[in-house]
Amino acid sequence: MAKARLALTLFATFLLVAPPPAPAGDDTIVVIVHFHPTPGREDQLRTRLVRLRDFVNTHAAGVTYKLYRSRSEPVVFLLHETFPSQAALDDQTRTIFPAFQREHGPIPAGIVTRPVEPERYGEVRE
Repeated sequence: MAKARLALTLFATFLLVAPPPAPAGDDTIVVIVHFHPTPGREDQLRTRLVRLRDFVNTHAAGVTYKLYRSRSEPVVFLLHETFPSQAALDDQTRTIFPAFQREHGPIPAGIVTRPVEPERYGEVRE
C-alpha cells in the first residue's frame, strides 16, 4: 500500500512540474532519407540530389537540406532534412517538390536500387 501511495505521489508531482508539450505544429521535424544508387549511376544521382538540396535551401524558408555520401562502398547518399513545422513539411510536398520537378524533370527511372523511404523524427524532450 505504501509503495502504491509513493508511486501515485511521484506521478502527481511529475504532472504538476512537467512542462506542457509544445503544440505539434511548432515542433521541428527531421527527415532522413537514404538513397542507394544503381551501380554506374552514382554521379547522376549525386548531381540530382545536389540540385534538390540547393533548390530547397533557396526556395523553402526555414527548411534546411544537407547531403552526405557514405565513405565506404557501396555508395549511399543520405539527405538530412530539417523542417521548422508540420506546415513547412506539408508545403514542401505541395509546392516545393512539384516546382523542382518542373525545373529539373521527374526522378529518372532506375536511378536507385531500393525504394526511397523517408524516416521522420521529432525531438525527444526531457
